[in-house]
Amino acid sequence: MRKIILLLLLISSKSYSQETYKGSIVDKNSKETLSYVNIGVVGKSIGTVSNNKGGFQIELNEKYDNDTLKISSIGYKPLIFKVSNFKTIILNNPSIQLEEEISNLQEVVVSSRKLKEKILGNKTTSKRISGGFSSNNLGNEIGIKIKIKKSPTYIEDFNVSIVKNEYDTLKFRLNFYDLKNGLPNKSLLKENIIIVSQIKEGILTVDLRDYDIVVYEDFFVTLEWIENLGDEFGLSFSAGFLGSPIIFKKTSQDYWQKKGAVSIGFNVTVKY
Repeated sequence: MRKIILLLLLISSKSYSQETYKGSIVDKNSKETLSYVNIGVVGKSIGTVSNNKGGFQIELNEKYDNDTLKISSIGYKPLIFKVSNFKTIILNNPSIQLEEEISNLQEVVVSSRKLKEKILGNKTTSKRISGGFSSNNLGNEIGIKIKIKKSPTYIEDFNVSIVKNEYDTLKFRLNFYDLKNGLPNKSLLKENIIIVSQIKEGILTVDLRDYDIVVYEDFFVTLEWIENLGDEFGLSFSAGFLGSPIIFKKTSQDYWQKKGAVSIGFNVTVKY
């Protein structure tokens, strides 16, 4: 009986070949390489981020050939491919061109009244409870929802409480998103915000005043893993059971998920 079951398992199983595809991302007009572009199979936890010279590599199993691969970057029009078509294209021409997206400038309302300053989000600095990235996959993101008090709200800075950092240098992308169905949707940014720091523990503050970030509704703020720093357990943030629960996605173009009732120590200083 055991032999029959084993034979049935072997017959029913199907092996898929997996190959690594390499390429680069460039600006369509200037032909300059584009750093930290998101590339991935939509909703399948298969993705990556281009490096600081625009190069990337992604492993694509043939079982995903009928799925959708998306390439996106802040300030550029996204590209959508059927995975099988992407494989053919990248083998013939490994240089992928992104076209700049012309967006309407957001009107900023200037008020003569004195603005109130407040910290929104999770202000925990706990060292007893901590959390972090679920993996070191490029494109892995983690964050929380921020509820605003008044519209418009002006973002002054971002703060994160670091419990442990075993890396020489941290390098992440800071993202802000609007909401759709309770999860992150479209980016609120006009350009990438890259964080570089050698802080080992304590509060890391990122000054955002030069980015002119204005929000009118609740939003999400996240950190994104964009360079391979090493083992994923080398970094942890303060966490707690009060506040907005963690949201995350495993890699570029994956679906967002909520993670229980735990909240991470991310907050922003705002004026309104």
